[in-house]
Amino acid sequence: MSTRDTAFKAMQNLAKQNPLKLTELFAGDPDRTAKMTLEQSGIIADFSKQRLDDAALAALFDLAKACDLSGWRSKLFSGAKINTSEDRAVLHPALRGVGGDDDVKAAVSTMRSRMADYADKIRSEGRFKSIVHVGIGGSDLGPRLIADAFLATAEQALELRFAENVDGASINDALEGLDPATTLVIVVSKSFGTQETKMNGDAARDWLGEHSGSNMIAVSANNQGAQDFGIAPENIFDFWDWVGGRYSVWSAVGLSLQIAYGPDLFEDFLAGAAEMDAHFRDAEFDKNLPVMMALTGIWNRNGLGYTSQAVIPYARRLRKLSAFLQQLEMESNGKSKGRDGTDAGTTCPIIWGDEGTNGQHAFFQWLHQGTPGAPVDFVAVAEDHSGRPDHHRALLANCFAQSEALMVGKSESLVREEMKGDANIDGLAPQKAFPGNRPSTTLLLDNLSPRTVGALIALYEHKTFVQGIIWGVNSFDQWGVQLGKVLAGTILSELEGGAPQSHDSSTAALIKRVLG
Repeated sequence: MSTRDTAFKAMQNLAKQNPLKLTELFAGDPDRTAKMTLEQSGIIADFSKQRLDDAALAALFDLAKACDLSGWRSKLFSGAKINTSEDRAVLHPALRGVGGDDDVKAAVSTMRSRMADYADKIRSEGRFKSIVHVGIGGSDLGPRLIADAFLATAEQALELRFAENVDGASINDALEGLDPATTLVIVVSKSFGTQETKMNGDAARDWLGEHSGSNMIAVSANNQGAQDFGIAPENIFDFWDWVGGRYSVWSAVGLSLQIAYGPDLFEDFLAGAAEMDAHFRDAEFDKNLPVMMALTGIWNRNGLGYTSQAVIPYARRLRKLSAFLQQLEMESNGKSKGRDGTDAGTTCPIIWGDEGTNGQHAFFQWLHQGTPGAPVDFVAVAEDHSGRPDHHRALLANCFAQSEALMVGKSESLVREEMKGDANIDGLAPQKAFPGNRPSTTLLLDNLSPRTVGALIALYEHKTFVQGIIWGVNSFDQWGVQLGKVLAGTILSELEGGAPQSHDSSTAALIKRVLG
């Protein structure tokens, strides 16, 4: 058995042999909150409501060392080809100015300058009134999340809309009411071969009509593909094969954000991420916020056996955070095979959630009393950006109360005391009891400034990287995305009148039903 396997087994055995009760952990250590709270780049992370004690943390740190996390972390920042299946480096931190060799730094600097100059030009000319950003997956979720977040502290100089889904309603909604003469369409696709983006790009180009030559630009790693689509070379912004789509908002993929909100705001966003990069690169494991986030998730998934992880932002401007993290974490680490092709064991949990307080009126019943429940990341913002302080106080009160309620629960004996004399006490008391002892982490952001938001996204990126190293998977490929795409192409040709192909009976029946 390898050193890594030994450490992994020791961590799992500890979780089984020593079930921890949160209320007892707090009662036994009055300094628990202070000891288990980290602060970095405008983010306070309170891990005290996680079912961890000193022994559990020691086992997790031993596991990280056994997996050579320090070595892998160095490889990430040095530009080593840690995307082994595609023989590529992984250098999204270099987009923020951290890591990479001289050639990478020069390329990034040149592109950042070109983006800023272009954004300033568009904003100063005043010819455009709106932007339609066409992309899907990493070419959509990051920019869409950040576009919302920037609204907390800034106004859009140009209206920014998004089209992502191949459903025709998506591009229709994006173009509705706009004027082709004053609309800039940005087609974002790393490969320039993604079906949804090409179809929406085609529709937007047709809609632009005579303005398509001047009002359409592209962001792609496939420069020739963009030219073949009809984009002039001077209107193509490159990004590189060492940037994964789900890690690409920091690149020219974020050009629509620069144009809508201004280059200075975008630079602050990059700076916040760079601060988190440096912290992750340099801090010891026990003081390292991304490492603690990741190891807490490993404990919950592989030690305590939770199958999912909820992320609940108590901030409307972060309402797309859960969707963004679904791609970031599940596309990165949703794998059953390790880097060497062997079984990886139990890996990424299901990531899900919605904005608070909406979720309280939907799925929180399950979180509190369902089986088995799920760990929660509560994400809140200390500063009110809405101009409605009474609303903001109520929002924070709900966030803090939910994490407390998940932890302390409510015993049946207390319920019976409250219901004393009720004729239905035996039937109702068990239903009104809350088991408690349900783990959560609270991330309290100082504000929703671009700098703090940048640090938050980088925090989750590095958490994902650490967990991929612990599980032994390659977090930077996504073979599972491909099969459905290939089969969709086959079926599309049939729906367009092509020759019938061989399918299972269910798929064949569905195709026949549509064709009539």
